[in-house]
Formats: sequence, C-alpha cells, structure tokens
Amino acid sequence: MPCLLSKLLKVWSKKQQVEALGHVRRQEQAPVNGNFLQLSVLDLSNNDLVVLPDNIFSGMPNLENLSLQNSSMVSLPDGILNVPPLQDLDLRDNSMRLIPTSIMSEFSHKPGLHIQLDGNPWRCDCMIEDFLSWLQNSSQITDVQTLSCAEPEELRHIPLLQVQHSQMKCSVDMDGVLETSYVFLGLVLALIGVIFLLVLYLNRKGIKRWIYNIRDACRDHMEGYHYRYEINSDPRLANLSINSDV
Repeated sequence: MPCLLSKLLKVWSKKQQVEALGHVRRQEQAPVNGNFLQLSVLDLSNNDLVVLPDNIFSGMPNLENLSLQNSSMVSLPDGILNVPPLQDLDLRDNSMRLIPTSIMSEFSHKPGLHIQLDGNPWRCDCMIEDFLSWLQNSSQITDVQTLSCAEPEELRHIPLLQVQHSQMKCSVDMDGVLETSYVFLGLVLALIGVIFLLVLYLNRKGIKRWIYNIRDACRDHMEGYHYRYEINSDPRLANLSINSDV
C-alpha cells in the first residue's frame, strides 16, 4: 500500500506536530491528497501534546497503529477510537492519572485493540475503582502487570492489580472541610440571630402588649387560686360560700 514515508509519519517538534494535526483536521472536510487517508502508522511520541481535540484522528480511516508515548498527555480526547481498523495504541509515559469511563467504554467496543499504559502516574483513590475493575476484566492492556500507583504516598509502587478496595480512599482534606462547615454554620446562625432581633425590634409594641396581656391573665389566674385557698383554709368563709351557693 503506497503511503507517505513508508506509512510512518514522525513528528519531531511541537510546531511540526501542530501543523500535521491541523492538516488532519482539514482532511476531514476536504481531503486534498491521500497521504492521511492511507496512513496506517502514526507516531506522535515525545511531544508536548497535553490535550488533543476531540475526534482528531477521525480523518485517518486506515490508521492501525497510533503512538502517543511520552507526550505529556493528561487525558484522552473523545472519539480517539473513531478509527475502525486501529489495533495498537501506545499511551506509555504520559501524565494520565485516570482513564474516564467513557474512554473505557470505547476501548471495550474494540476487543481487538491492544493498549499500553505503563509509565503513567496513576492515582489510586476512590475515583479509580471503575478503572481497576476494567483492568481486572480486560485483556486489552498488554502491560497491565507493570502498572502501579504513583499516589497516594502509602500506595506508591503498589501494582494496580494488588490494590484492595479498602485501600482506595478519597483524598479529601477533612480538616479543611470541617473548618469550612463550621464557618458556614456560624454565618448561618449569625444571620438567623440578626433576623430574629430585627423581627423583635419591628414588632416591639405588639410584643410588649402581648406580654402585658399574659401578665394580666396570669395575675387573674393566681388571684383565683389565692381566693380558693383562703376559702379552703378558713371554715367560716367556707360556710359562707356554701350558704351563698344555696
């Protein structure tokens, strides 16, 4: 199959890489020649790619081997596998800490794809559970036995396949969370106190009248109790009370 540079496109500098990928984007709209349409091997290793645009490789319908090794990749673009014949994907020595669930789903829909992931600083916390489950049940990762945790410190160099569920903890600063919660609670209580005092001030006359009414009611009630007590304690008053009732 005729192909530019014997089917191998080697990008040696970031400038050249950007120009090449920009050309790929143009090929999606209106292919000028067959160079990228016939390309089966693409080597973009040793470049500072970091992040690639979504569907960047969809203009290469014959791409079988893609190398992004040592390219400072922190994540994978959506649609990276929109290349039907892709068989080998090299993602070694990048900066990825986690493979998103959407990307794992794309990988699973290509059972014939072989992937290399060694050399990435995997963060072994509660967010990586789905990734570990996928590694344990997938045969696509050719170097799965060499993958190890880079963080947290207590799990560094521990193989991913040996990490237990109980060891995967979310790296949350609980002291900071509690401190923030206490500050927020204090502000809420202070606001409630201010509102309460404001309501009291605006209704001070009504509240004062209500207090007087309660005081008078209590006084009348107590006077009734006091009168009954005097009657019960003095037999003469008790007789007078009985006679008046008759």
